[in-house]
This record gives sequence, C-alpha cells and structure tokens, in this order.
Amino acid sequence: MENKFDYQSVPYGFTHCFNNQCTHKEECLHHLAAENCTSQYPTLNIINPNCIPADTAGCPYFRTSKKYRVAWGIRHLLDNVPHKCAAPMRNQFIGYFGKTTYYRFYRQEQGLFPKAQAYIRQVFKQNGIAEEPKFERYSEEYNYNG
Repeated sequence: MENKFDYQSVPYGFTHCFNNQCTHKEECLHHLAAENCTSQYPTLNIINPNCIPADTAGCPYFRTSKKYRVAWGIRHLLDNVPHKCAAPMRNQFIGYFGKTTYYRFYRQEQGLFPKAQAYIRQVFKQNGIAEEPKFERYSEEYNYNG
C-alpha cells in the first residue's frame, strides 16, 4: 500500500489539527492533513486548541489515518445477475444509497468504502447470487467523511 500523502486529495474545509502533544497524532487524519498542508489555501479549518481534551487518548476529534480499499464503478455490477433479480436489486441499491449517490457510484464520481461494498455483497447473497460483486476498479483511499 502506498503511504505517500497527497494533500490535493484533502477536501476543501476538512478540519486540521496542529496539536503536537497528542498521543494519537501519528494515526490521526486531521493531524496528517495539518502536517502536509500547503500554501494552496490561505485559511484552514482547525480544531480549536482550547477544545482539545487534556487526555488525548479519548479525543472526540480523532479520525483514523488508515487507508481503505475503495471500489469504483457499478455500471456492470448486475450484468451476470438473472434479469428477474437485477431490477429489484437495482431498486434496493437506490433505496439504500439514494438515487444521487447510486449514480455517483455508477459514474465513478464517488467510491464505495468497505461498508457499502459489504451491503452490496449482502444484497447479492439475499437474492441467491453466489458470485462475488465485480466492481470496475479499486484504489486505496483515506476516509475523510468519517
């Protein structure tokens, strides 16, 4: 897995943390963003230093800097599914994710994190599809949305 941090992937408005005394700073995405910030934005969202707990072990702002295996593209997800199952499964996905998000997945504008991938696997199993869902590609990404 690639460990080089690309600050360009940090969404605009993502909160940065400059607390160098934090015991979890090496594992926190907020701190990682702060360490790698550039002069691209003259202002940043930061965690107010007065709100950081003295005992940082249970910091409420902590977000893991672990990368996740993200799936991209569901355009061909239902190609090998029997027709009688495909339309109801598609409707189930739209009902769960919402129409906008479903089509963002479809157009590869948004990736599917492990929780979404697990839901799709569950729907496949519920419909008696033994085949593992096939996505168009995979990447390793940070989860900025929590």
